[in-house]
Amino acid sequence: MLSMGFVEIHFHLLPGVDDGPASMEASVELARVAAGEGTQAIVATPHVSSYFPTDVSSLPERVREVAERLREERTPVAVRCGAELAPEMVGRLSQAELESIAQGPPGKRWLMLEAPFAGLDDVFTQAAEELRDRGFAVVVAHPERSLAGRQSGWDVLERELRAGSAIQLNAWSLAGRYGERVRTDALRLLHATPLVAVASDAHGPLRTPSLKLALGALSEVGHHDPHSLIAAVPRRLLEQGLPARSPSAAASAGVSRARYRRHLTVGR
Repeated sequence: MLSMGFVEIHFHLLPGVDDGPASMEASVELARVAAGEGTQAIVATPHVSSYFPTDVSSLPERVREVAERLREERTPVAVRCGAELAPEMVGRLSQAELESIAQGPPGKRWLMLEAPFAGLDDVFTQAAEELRDRGFAVVVAHPERSLAGRQSGWDVLERELRAGSAIQLNAWSLAGRYGERVRTDALRLLHATPLVAVASDAHGPLRTPSLKLALGALSEVGHHDPHSLIAAVPRRLLEQGLPARSPSAAASAGVSRARYRRHLTVGR
């Protein structure tokens, strides 16, 4: 069980794997900065995509190497093995490979599925459905960066919410670092479902841990409990997981279809 420290569920920590830190030293420094913010646990989420053809079978060992180095450096951050999974990769990975990068307890395992910057479409929906068919729930990674006013994207997200998926928003999005349109979409998504976790999506010196930045941005807009988005919700996802198929997930969480449809429609 995790305590009340911050939890990062989207964080590029592994050295030399993708466009994250290039060396072990850089990985340690990134984790050290996160610990300084109050982060207690990090899910290492390297890209698994056509552009970054990461060997998924090697990731658990890479995570162990980083975790051991952090212990040696006395950096108090636990590291878990995950991935930022591109939709086109879902059908190429074995069940064992998917399981090795999934989070949550048995029976409620979930995977982080990347929302492509080109937009959310049928390819994303088909990938999400395949994951559910294979027993995994979905956390949609940074969808606010993929919407750009497209109605089709909001429709895809509405479908995911009905299926019980959770949403991960980037701290920089909430702080306006990607522009006002992305910030506006991120703020609207906060009201679409209680299953929203905020993460840094840290990559290195040019995109460092930023959960405190997110706290400030959420406080400025008067969010009722910004701390929960970077602590309680991600902790709940890791400890309690998500059911792979839950048609009534929104209603059971106290969110009616009318409520989230109203908020999604605003963004169209």
